[in-house]
Amino acid sequence: MAAIFGSPVAAIALAIELLLFEFSPRSIIPVALACITGAAMHILFFGYLPMFTMPFVPAPGILQLVVYVFIGALVGVFSVGVTKLVYAIEDGFEKLPINWMWWPAIGAIVVGVVGYFAPATMGVGYSNISGVLSGSLTIEVLLTLCVLKFISWSISLGSGTSGGTLAPLFTIGGALGALISIGINILFPQLGLSASIAGLIGMAAMFSGASRAFLTAVIFSLETTQQPHLLLPLLGGCTAAYCISFVMMRGTIMTEKIARRGINTPDSYLPDVLNSFSVKDVLNEEVSVLSVNDTVAQARDFINEPGAKNFHVAFAVVDEKDDDKLAGVITTQDILDTTHKGEEKLSALVKGRTITVQEDDNLYKAIDKMIAHNTDLLPVVSKEDHNHLVGVLTYREILKAYELKRKQEEDRDVAISMRKKGIRILVKGRRMLKR
Repeated sequence: MAAIFGSPVAAIALAIELLLFEFSPRSIIPVALACITGAAMHILFFGYLPMFTMPFVPAPGILQLVVYVFIGALVGVFSVGVTKLVYAIEDGFEKLPINWMWWPAIGAIVVGVVGYFAPATMGVGYSNISGVLSGSLTIEVLLTLCVLKFISWSISLGSGTSGGTLAPLFTIGGALGALISIGINILFPQLGLSASIAGLIGMAAMFSGASRAFLTAVIFSLETTQQPHLLLPLLGGCTAAYCISFVMMRGTIMTEKIARRGINTPDSYLPDVLNSFSVKDVLNEEVSVLSVNDTVAQARDFINEPGAKNFHVAFAVVDEKDDDKLAGVITTQDILDTTHKGEEKLSALVKGRTITVQEDDNLYKAIDKMIAHNTDLLPVVSKEDHNHLVGVLTYREILKAYELKRKQEEDRDVAISMRKKGIRILVKGRRMLKR
């Protein structure tokens, strides 16, 4: 995109909206460097002139702006139809009683027949886009580009022949937008709509609705025409097309094919869940801990207690006199080790320096510690006192963060609170600590 159209910023936006779904320097900088290189080659071979030239058109008035947004909405409806028809044609080819190897040949025949009667539908179509934006094309040519171009392109794509979507969508959308403006001018000549502006709105709205690459559509239109005073109608038209597409269509023309193969594709940029939640957000109200004065036999009885869900990979061990003071961590494997007779105190089994995490740390930091130290349990301590135990963190709490995020997306108005109420000593069921 950057090399052919001279639109490096739009190329970066396209990578973010359709491929990366990540807004971070580690992703954007390599893409930006590649786009800058491509744009430099475009300047070297084609110069600084815009890819698609437009005659000078003044900024639209308020009433005209409203109508251009309406045109964007109409094109958005057509973008949904275009997307669904493309995949309906693809489904139709799969039902043909012939081997799939003949499908591209059928598509090529259709393209050839259409091209024979309408040569303008052949080729990449950049000159057609320039013609639409110049406002010089007749209604007959615009209808040809809108209808016959769609027929040849959709059947070719549906037959399995490799082909692009960017230029055809721009050509079809631009021609459609220009046609709608001509029709509105016939009915309401006092509006004085510009076919050039309507064509630009149409091609951007078609791409915005079909691919849901909203920012890319707006930036691309500005970069390739160098008409900054048309930003408002572009924003309005693309927004209307995007909203129409979002309501009427589940997937996009870019993602539907891989979605049919069972690959889940994101539809919006979301921050890392592990960075969105702190440790204290997911801690359980009650957790299982052991005491340093409990014996190995008592710990084993607690783990093997019938009907109880007391089996964990490891347990936090607290001081006998101060239930909030962390003494260390002991693994279930050590407790069940047959070399221990059962009379030993758990204090004798607690070894080494205990790896902890603070309650205000995010889950990304916590899971990084789990991986680095090969542990499935992290005692959670207070920020003020690193010996003050406030809970334990396991992989179950990490998974709970994803569940919380899913519920937040389903109902943004529901406040989810996971405040801690206390830690219970479960081996002997002695007391509940309150904070």
